Amino acid sequence: MSKTNDDNNSGDISANERDGSGGLHRMSYRDVAMHKVMLQDLVRTEAYEKSIAAVVKPNHSVLDFGCGSGVLSMFAARANAQKVIAVDRSPFIKNAQAIALANGFENITFYHDDHDSLQLDEKVDVIVSEWMGHCLFYEAMLEPLLTVRDRYLAKGGVMIPAQLSLHVGLVVDENVLEDLCFLRDSPYGLDFSPIAQVPFQQSDLVALEPESLLESVANMGSLDMHTITKTDTPRVFTSTLIPSEKAEIFALCGWFSAQLSADVQFGTGPNDAPTHWDQILFPLPEAFSVDPSRELTITLSPQTEQVGKEQFWCWSISDGKKTLTVNEQQLQRQAMVEVPQGKL
Repeated sequence: MSKTNDDNNSGDISANERDGSGGLHRMSYRDVAMHKVMLQDLVRTEAYEKSIAAVVKPNHSVLDFGCGSGVLSMFAARANAQKVIAVDRSPFIKNAQAIALANGFENITFYHDDHDSLQLDEKVDVIVSEWMGHCLFYEAMLEPLLTVRDRYLAKGGVMIPAQLSLHVGLVVDENVLEDLCFLRDSPYGLDFSPIAQVPFQQSDLVALEPESLLESVANMGSLDMHTITKTDTPRVFTSTLIPSEKAEIFALCGWFSAQLSADVQFGTGPNDAPTHWDQILFPLPEAFSVDPSRELTITLSPQTEQVGKEQFWCWSISDGKKTLTVNEQQLQRQAMVEVPQGKL
């Protein structure tokens, strides 16, 4: 999917345009680099190509929601879909259209729209979307996709991906702790104590090795993309976990796995082949002792529901006696202060 927000822009057009969401966007070549990163993610892109080839039939109409560079639309056209509809809210869709025409795919119809403004006269047999952000929810794109599904997927139609699952691991890597402690350790002989605790209260994008985590993993739940509704979209994921060994943990680590279709899946965790998603680190304010004799309860909650808005998370771990909780959104509100211009 097109990883775009109100600050991201598009390629070969220099004028301002309004996108389908009503926002004003200035074009930029920076979007090409973003789409290049996703296209270079072979795990992601080849899995979608394989799934589309297996699912799409010659009589099918296919809707690619959040088409980005248009690569999934072209895969659908290559699979001999009768009709392909490509939709994206970013002006980059002009480049996607040019790419499709350069490759001879004239049966792809492009719409510069979002989930609210899109108007189609027909329903489709397949909806394909690469909507997932880091740790699944980073881009707040689930609800827009469900809106499009409810309006335009024909009865018995297929969703790609079919199911997404969320996972959390326990981080024991002391290198992670060392990095978190950087501001605490008076770098350059200076006292950074006013901000030294902040890294322990902020999520961060990481690519961890398997040995950085305990073997035990909490499976936080799954989303069936055919049946989940906007009203039952999870706001809090909760799971219990028996630690595989006694240890001190310094953070939680979150990632997702995707079942695109019956025989095509991939994961984005430390034990999986690397993808552009990596994982998200959820630091703990202090070290937490875990033991196989004490069952853990872990919660993870995405706090942002609006497309293009900054994503905040809330996470916690408890063994029944001790509980550690971080709420990024609450901490952000507390940190927001008006600073007058000029001399303080």
